[in-house]
Amino acid sequence: MKSGICSITLRQQQPDEIIALAVQAGLHAIEWGGDVHVPPGDLKTASNVRNMTSDAGLEICSYGSYWKTVEADGNPAPFDPVLESAIALGTDTIRVWAGTKGSDAARADERECVITCLRKALDAAQKQGIRLALEFHAGTLSDSNAATLDLLQELNHPNLYTYWQPIYWINDLQYRLDGLKQLADCVLNLHVFHWLFDPGAGSWGKATDRRPLAEGSNDWKTYFRVPLNPSLDHVALMEFVRNDDPEQVLSDAAVLKQLLSGQN
Repeated sequence: MKSGICSITLRQQQPDEIIALAVQAGLHAIEWGGDVHVPPGDLKTASNVRNMTSDAGLEICSYGSYWKTVEADGNPAPFDPVLESAIALGTDTIRVWAGTKGSDAARADERECVITCLRKALDAAQKQGIRLALEFHAGTLSDSNAATLDLLQELNHPNLYTYWQPIYWINDLQYRLDGLKQLADCVLNLHVFHWLFDPGAGSWGKATDRRPLAEGSNDWKTYFRVPLNPSLDHVALMEFVRNDDPEQVLSDAAVLKQLLSGQN
């Protein structure tokens, strides 16, 4: 498994600064985010970022889009600008979101709309040799182990995968581990972080305590022992570090590389 970083880890940094930090940290790949660094439809920026990343000897493992299939009003969200930017970036993977409502909150018609939009996007991306991978996240149809597995099976599309991350709002190591095992054949990349979460603290920001990755090493040793689909290349992507600090990126990257070296 390769090491990498999501550009959203350092939203305040420019692409060249993120690239330089990734090289300094000895990482293999970058997932470029669509919210700040490579906006969907801005093909000039995508092309420039592609060239800078390649010139630095790094891979672009994915386009971290914020395409959520539907707009706030429930109408389908345009996918073409996202796909065009991924093509300009030269990546073969787009991370997408399965709607804007959790699996228990979405009505049947809302779920069907998300699925229809995903099918159309999957078909369009497949024609370009690009695969889609679901964000494994609250507030979407892929918000739990079972819900994600159900969605993957319902879509049953050869071009669809999922990301995986520790479900921070459920502080249960065994539940997280069981989910990774259940989804292992379909997991593409992993989002790596170590957070402490207090659901009773109120807002998400107050409830989330980003900790150094070293403090979560034992958990991640357990996760990395789970065998994933050997026919796929996987990237462990650092996502969000304590205080959004570049120095913390370097520290966490050293821990991540050590953890990954233990796989071999």
